[in-house]
Amino acid sequence: MSEIVGDNVVELDGVEYRFEWPADKTLLQSMLDAGIPAPHSCQMGRCGACRVHVEGPQTRMRENHVLDDFDVEAGDRLACQTLRNEGDLTAAELDYPF
Repeated sequence: MSEIVGDNVVELDGVEYRFEWPADKTLLQSMLDAGIPAPHSCQMGRCGACRVHVEGPQTRMRENHVLDDFDVEAGDRLACQTLRNEGDLTAAELDYPF
């Protein structure tokens, strides 16, 4: 069974959402499962429509064909490809760049 971290938070269009993020689901899938209208398109790590800044947990991306090393080091991620590192129970605060 996957560890689940609740109390993750994202603000979209002036609305604050809280959601759970299991370690075995991508950030995007966790938000969509919670009914959050998270921006996305290809879901393959190629378009950048789901780019988000992540504060809090240690994460990794399955694929990344958009962000450069500087972006990643600064905390930007592709939500469709981002998984929370197993064992890291830190809640995430997300910020979209638009």
